[in-house]
Amino acid sequence: MSDSFDIELVIHVGYPKTATSWMQSHVYTKAEGFCHLGNGLKMSGWGIHLVAAHDLAFSPALVREGVAEFCRSRGCTKAIMSWEHLLGDSAYHADGLTRIANRLKQSFPNARIILYVREQLALLKAIYAQYVQEGGTWTLDEFTQLKYPYRVGFSPVYLNYELVYRLYGNLFGEHNIYLQAYEALKAQPEEEILRLFSWLGVPSHSIADIQFYEQVNASLSRQALSVLRGLNHVVPSRFNSLGSVAFTKQPKSRFYLRKWLQQYVDPKLIKKIFTATELELSSTVHAELERYYRKSNSMLAKDLRITLAEYGYLLEA
Repeated sequence: MSDSFDIELVIHVGYPKTATSWMQSHVYTKAEGFCHLGNGLKMSGWGIHLVAAHDLAFSPALVREGVAEFCRSRGCTKAIMSWEHLLGDSAYHADGLTRIANRLKQSFPNARIILYVREQLALLKAIYAQYVQEGGTWTLDEFTQLKYPYRVGFSPVYLNYELVYRLYGNLFGEHNIYLQAYEALKAQPEEEILRLFSWLGVPSHSIADIQFYEQVNASLSRQALSVLRGLNHVVPSRFNSLGSVAFTKQPKSRFYLRKWLQQYVDPKLIKKIFTATELELSSTVHAELERYYRKSNSMLAKDLRITLAEYGYLLEA
């Protein structure tokens, strides 16, 4: 196996629920001069090895060769790797965040890093909704309060952007990190993609081929999520295997059920009956998280000179 690697690599590590799927489908595929390694890499041997191999069995050379082979097969010398799971599994306390960051450094020491962040409480609710849609059974407050020995749960440090930025900055150099607020991308997508392309060295005319549109998949109401949570106790998922290994894969019926709730039950029934349909944290949990994030957000905004206040981020007075 050859261990040579002459690819100019940019790695978009996350966060989830920050338009990553749209960027993979509509932005990175239009980045002139780059080939794109999207979510499909999670099914590749080297992709699974990167995030899941035991520490004693991890091979940076195997990962490098996998990326190099992908690029060689497409005749490109520059590539963008995009997979939000590179920040760890959000439903499992972001297990592996630091480990994967170090593995990326071992595998691609000269890589550049892209990070899109989102106001923490809004992102937490989106992460929780995804957890339920994938088979989770805990309530929102329970999900945020689960501690060892539970593997499932949410770790506040996962959304401590100042710490994550420092981690990647120390590994790859702060000049090699592009960090931006998802809210800026959502508010002015064309301007933000132009900034990103400028940082990547992509010609500005490439933006002409990008399809800009509003996100049409509305979040499920808390009532619909409650229905899903009840069903999740008896439907196989990665959180509930219900027996043999054959049941660890999610049935397609879960996808169709979510779409049915999203397109019919929520707009035609629940939102006509209930006035309050948004997920809400208890006042106690909300206060705990608010105290935790104010300081780190303020430090990040000051150090990077990025505007977070206008997007509703928690900041110190």
